[in-house]
Amino acid sequence: MHVRGMDPYLLLAAAEGCEPGLVPALLDPASDPTELLRLGAIADESEDESAPRLPPRVLRRLRSPDLPHVAAAWLERAQQHGLQVLTPADDGYPPSLRDVALRPNALFLRGDINALAATPALAVVGSRTPTPYGQDAAHQFAHALASAGATLWSGLARGIDAIAHRACLRAGSKTIAVLAGGLDQIYPPEHEALAAEIVENGGCLVAELPPGRRAQRGHFPRRNRILAAADAVLVIEAGRTSGALQTARFSAEQGRPVFAVPGPWTSERSRGCHDLLREGAQVANDPADLLRDLGVTAAIEPKTAHALQATADEVALLRTLALGPRPADLAQRESGLERPRFLQARYRLEQHGALRLLPGDLLLATSVGLAAARHRGGTVGAS
Repeated sequence: MHVRGMDPYLLLAAAEGCEPGLVPALLDPASDPTELLRLGAIADESEDESAPRLPPRVLRRLRSPDLPHVAAAWLERAQQHGLQVLTPADDGYPPSLRDVALRPNALFLRGDINALAATPALAVVGSRTPTPYGQDAAHQFAHALASAGATLWSGLARGIDAIAHRACLRAGSKTIAVLAGGLDQIYPPEHEALAAEIVENGGCLVAELPPGRRAQRGHFPRRNRILAAADAVLVIEAGRTSGALQTARFSAEQGRPVFAVPGPWTSERSRGCHDLLREGAQVANDPADLLRDLGVTAAIEPKTAHALQATADEVALLRTLALGPRPADLAQRESGLERPRFLQARYRLEQHGALRLLPGDLLLATSVGLAAARHRGGTVGAS
């Protein structure tokens, strides 16, 4: 089925079909695409005893006479939408994806493909409906990592993904968005402007599905395995059924490090992170520690690291809030501070971004505040 002038990997991609379910026999990086296509041209597989044995459904795909037409249509649609098409035969194919299990045979891209080779690359994934705790953690970690020179990959989804992409853009860093559907229809549609901004700022949009194909539920594991090709994965707030856990486990299977931000023990949205930690993921305590774990050294903005010079009263309040958000009156009582001292500490922490007020008069310590409390020990700052 090799067609003169047609990339054999693109023909394999057309045979695989990019359906919700993966076809592993056609995605094995150890396979020779020309040999697989040759099998498709053999009327009877038994004619070649040295040939690898393929499942009947795979052979039927390879023997479809429509493969060249499908592949040509994909290329035409990509050109119409201004997309680039990369296969493992191209020099620009992402190095991190070349040897992964279930490697995509074709990728459709918009933006600067050189961003795909930038290192260190970290995939940031998590809940589509994060709590204020998760929102703050995503912003602080993503902004610190991007400011230190890391390239962040995420899935352009609502919630943690979008926060990570936007934090990169605010830090002036490139970011990679991997989508589950074709790039001609951005999903979710409210992120069209965000996708455009990613491209305008030197980043890249990536999809395995060709233009004209909408993502179905089963397509998201495809997207997640591509995200897992980053140098490491950071999970921020994920329930036990979250796709973020798929990304983390794909990454672990490839021998890449996985980090998880622990959450309140009562939070359903952190149960998945806690499961990952029990399975051997590394704890992401704060952005500065994570950067050290990744071997990245850079100057981090004071608000992002441990530079808040917390007083003893402020540390007392932060340590109270380390247990989770608290109503203001309860936080005052548990911190042991008299009302004037409590208000003074609260005001200063809010000014420094170490504390946030949530609806219902709940006080939340941000990752900046928690890092400052840990760093304070007994001597940082003055009362």
